[in-house]
Amino acid sequence: MSREIVSAYRAVVTGECNHCQWEALATSYPEMVEMYHDHLRADHPTAWLHA
Repeated sequence: MSREIVSAYRAVVTGECNHCQWEALATSYPEMVEMYHDHLRADHPTAWLHA
């Protein structure tokens, strides 16, 4: 679901959805998890219930 990219400026966590083309950037893993779950609830409610 996500991976961490570290640059000279700050760590960035990337995430993507296995069900569609959704992608996101966050500054922490907890922030990415929240964004991903918000996306699943809104766009893929059945998948969110299984997560």
